[in-house]
Amino acid sequence: MKWVLDWQAIAGASLAVATSLAACSDSAGTSTPAPGADAGDDAAVSFDSGTELRVALGGGRVHVKLSDPPAVVTPADPATDKGWDIAFQGLDVFTNSGPSGGGNGAAFGPLDAIVFLEDIAPTVPFLSPDTTGGAFIRWWFYGGAPDHALYSRYHTYGIKDGDKLFKLQVLNYYGQRDGAPISALYKVRWAEVLAGGASGQVMEAADLDGTAGGPQGKPDAPIECLDLGTGARQMLAPSVARTVSTWHVCFRRQDISVNGEIGGPRGVGAVDLDADKSPTETFEDIRTRSDQSERARFDAVDDQALAGHAFRGDRVVSAFGTLWLQRGVSPPAPARTAWLVVGADGTSKYLLGFARFEGATAESAGTIVMRIKPVK
Repeated sequence: MKWVLDWQAIAGASLAVATSLAACSDSAGTSTPAPGADAGDDAAVSFDSGTELRVALGGGRVHVKLSDPPAVVTPADPATDKGWDIAFQGLDVFTNSGPSGGGNGAAFGPLDAIVFLEDIAPTVPFLSPDTTGGAFIRWWFYGGAPDHALYSRYHTYGIKDGDKLFKLQVLNYYGQRDGAPISALYKVRWAEVLAGGASGQVMEAADLDGTAGGPQGKPDAPIECLDLGTGARQMLAPSVARTVSTWHVCFRRQDISVNGEIGGPRGVGAVDLDADKSPTETFEDIRTRSDQSERARFDAVDDQALAGHAFRGDRVVSAFGTLWLQRGVSPPAPARTAWLVVGADGTSKYLLGFARFEGATAESAGTIVMRIKPVK
């Protein structure tokens, strides 16, 4: 990706944001994630350090506390209890945060497995609490150290609103305010997709304000929302946005939400038309993409390209998603990567490594054998 702004200035701003986040270590770690944070397995590293915990899954959600000694726990009310840090159900992992719980948990990953050997939390650009999300959950690609910048993958997204169809690309995550570069000022382009292979006028919007008060902003700090039919923009508190039908997409820090399912009442659904490319995209692939180089791919999307896809609104998602699992393996198995997790108290930090599944099926990890390591 080629930045419109000065690269060194953006990199400095990105690093400043990264080091100010609660996600980061209080003292800078010696390890950093590999570019992309979609790293594959590192078979040379085995999760021998830390404390082993076996988590047997049943039909419901199983809750785990990570503090020493880590254990499976049964909270009286998982929605408000801060005595658990992560939870498992089927093939999903949740943190005690956002719509999953009343805690201040969060996570970031996957990280290179070698990170698990460290005693200090690695520097990461942010930690993600559980949130509502869907097709846009991984629109970005993390470039790693030393810049800690987010790059657009330039995927094209299909968006369905009743009988209307749209296509959208994220062009940039960085803008300027008062002459200084700042993150979460989005630039996007979109067009209505018409019948017979035609498209409407290509529209662009810049400086869409997803800053939400910065890293320490309150959960209900206003965010900017966009109506793709009219181009209208409005600032809404997230709690208000989920109740109104005056927008299609909203922007909050690194998250993009759609107005459907638990995201809002409009019934909007979205799909990542390039989702199959994500597992194999590399930093070198991403960094060469630009608004100009990806325009033809955007223009090529027509009504036939959108046919047959399942359009979904927002659902409860965590940083783990499917990224903690090996790709294309049956029965499922964990990817040999590390994860940084902040506990429900909002301050305790842990590295997690998933060693293996026992008795896994297509719908469940069975018994999860994991390692947990507190870090500073």
